[in-house]
Amino acid sequence: GAGAQAGSRQRGFLLGLTYGGAMAFVYGVLGLIVVLTASTFGTINASPWFNLGIAVLFVVLALAMFDVLVIDFSSLGSRFKPGASRGSMALAFTMGAVAALLAGACVAPVVIQVVLLASNLYATGTSAALALPFFLGIGMAIPWPIAGAGLASLPKPGPWMVRVKQAFGVLILGTAVYYGYLAYGLFADRFVDSAE
Repeated sequence: GAGAQAGSRQRGFLLGLTYGGAMAFVYGVLGLIVVLTASTFGTINASPWFNLGIAVLFVVLALAMFDVLVIDFSSLGSRFKPGASRGSMALAFTMGAVAALLAGACVAPVVIQVVLLASNLYATGTSAALALPFFLGIGMAIPWPIAGAGLASLPKPGPWMVRVKQAFGVLILGTAVYYGYLAYGLFADRFVDSAE
């Protein structure tokens, strides 16, 4: 009846809230770590092997967006339902944390920009800048409670989603080219330095 449907929506909302909260937590903690260890991160980022590894990872992710490779975590998601077992809140939190890490490739330009801004503000003595990565995570988490409640106003799946996925594939491939170019430049600089 109506009561069962309302309970199901409330449960879905709580699962979505837990899932989104995990995303916000992961983005916030990782951003905080990068801001507080900016010098170490800068050293790692200056390694040509690190940039080459990131470029290869982004190529793999882009190929998945074009359906050349299949990266499918839907079997894990099948347990993310309003009527799931008692442990589903923990599962929702775990899946949200994993999703935040996987989605990092898609939103890398935004994440990097926020982290750089937070690092610069923190370096100038603005301690409140440490909260910026958490705000980014909260912004990315907002749709999940709504989706969990099953509101009908959400866009319906269809062929347009394939085009959106391919557009993200192009963006990820462009990012792979960028990191590949950085790696090439760093390798070239090392070769020139050792030749002198």
